[in-house]
This record gives sequence, structure tokens and C-alpha cells, in this order.
Amino acid sequence: MQSKGGPWSVGFGESTVFPHKIPIEKDQMYTFEQLKKQEDSTTFLADPFFIKEKDTFYLFVEHKKTKPNGDIALLTSTDGVNYNYKGAVLTEKFHLSYPQVFKYKKEFYMLPETKSAGHVLLYKAERFPYGWKVCDTLIKNRALKDPSIYLSDSLNVLVASDDHMNMYLFEADSLFGTWKPHKKEVALMGTEARAGGRFFADKKGLWLPVQNSSEGYGFGLSLYRFNFANRTYTTKRAYPFFLKKSETIKEFSAGMHQLDIQKVDGKYYYVYDGNRLESNKRELNIKGPLKWNYIDFKNWIYQQCGLFN
Repeated sequence: MQSKGGPWSVGFGESTVFPHKIPIEKDQMYTFEQLKKQEDSTTFLADPFFIKEKDTFYLFVEHKKTKPNGDIALLTSTDGVNYNYKGAVLTEKFHLSYPQVFKYKKEFYMLPETKSAGHVLLYKAERFPYGWKVCDTLIKNRALKDPSIYLSDSLNVLVASDDHMNMYLFEADSLFGTWKPHKKEVALMGTEARAGGRFFADKKGLWLPVQNSSEGYGFGLSLYRFNFANRTYTTKRAYPFFLKKSETIKEFSAGMHQLDIQKVDGKYYYVYDGNRLESNKRELNIKGPLKWNYIDFKNWIYQQCGLFN
């Protein structure tokens, strides 16, 4: 049985140490209702990613209106608490979401989900935070969801997922190099096989937020540890259900599925999203759970037998 979810909202906060639990009850929110006051055609905002440049936080979100396709909208703040809506910054003929924005060699780029275009497209800002134009196609002729990228002097990797509950890993020698499937291409499969935020590096390796869809889309989010060594890598589910539905906050009462955390000015600043229950009525779904359980079991067998290595 699966509950019916309603509109999405965004939460945010900060911590002096890496937060091993997000205190969503104490954090600030920018809700669906706040955005709807400024943009009446709004149906939801989700998939938050941020970047801080000089004294301003730039928060990019998937913004869905009454039209069929979503676009990318921008909110800004000078204190990381009070955000102002600035309107759409990227609109295409196809659906856009998951606006991962990052700075690379002093230029600003965005790697959104462009699955509907049939390619993984990279955008560059001509006049940040506006003027986004396609500057490269990182992966051609593959309809992939929620691409998450990590770039460094020694490691350049990208993960993205298909519609069959598989997460794939690609590698290149630089952002504009040739992105090829890793020899261990399938990183995850099953109900936790779709990224829910950008990679975050620490001394032990990389963290990746991963969505959990065991009770439907947007149900929860876990943290996975990715470790790379000797031309291969391992994955470990380190924090199951790092984010999940709240029993006390109506805006997040149906589930949560996105987290972006970065170290800013000596502290950890983070943003996340969640949606609310539209009704307490639960819909019967038999086929979905059977499929999910089968793929989760297959994933477990592969992990135990080392077939991903």
C-alpha cells in the first residue's frame, strides 16, 4: 500500500560538524505556499542544489508549473536563511530537474537531469547565475536520470540511473574528456539506485546520497560510501534512511529524496526536500513491490558474490 503524496517543499540548515542526523524539526523551510504567492502557477519545487559565491547563496530548484515540463528556478539569500525567488533561469522544450550547479576552473556549470532529451547535457553560465547554455554532451544517446558528478585532480566520476533501477558509473580524465562506462559499470541496483544529491568528499572517500523507493518514489534517502582504489571502487550503505518522512512536519509527511551538503565558511551548510501527504488514503500496489524486492535481492546476491567487482 502506498500513500499519495502532494506538493514538495525545501528545507535548509547548517552544522559546525558533519551532520550524522539532519534536525529537520529545527531547520528553516521554503515552502510550496511561499513560492505560490509569487508564482501562482506553481505546483511544486524540489531537487535543491546550492552554491555560495562571495556573500550570496544561490539555490537552484526544479520548478514545476501547470505546464507539462519542469524548468530550473533560482532563489537567493545573503544569510542562508531568508530566500527570495528570482524566477526561472533555464527553460527547455523538454523536462528539466536536478540542477546540480558547480564551479570548475573559475566558470559555473550546471549538470541537470535531461533524460527527456535522450542525452546527459552540460550547461555553462554566460553571466552567472543567468545565461545557461549547453556547452557539451557528456553522455550521448542514453536517457539517464539524476546525473551526479565529482571532479578532482585524481578522480573524475559521474553516476546516473536508468528506468530499470540501475545506477551506472562513468569516468573521464577531466570534465571535458571522454566519459566512458567504468569497467564495473553498474554501481547499484534496486530500490536504492538513484542519486539524491551531489558527491561529498572527506578524508575517507566520497559520500553519495541515494534515494530509497521501497515504498514508492520519494519515500526516503540513504547515504552511501564510495571508495576508489586500484582502478576500481566499492560501495557501502553507511546510513540507511538518513532522511525519511516526518511524523510531525506536514511539509515532509510523505517522504524525502534530496540532499545537497557542502562545507561553506568553516561550517556544513545543507539543503533538502520533501513532500507532504495529499491524503491518508493508501493505494494498492502489488506489481511494484514484487519487482523492487526481486531487484533488491538480486543486488544483494551480486554484492555478496562480488559480481560487481
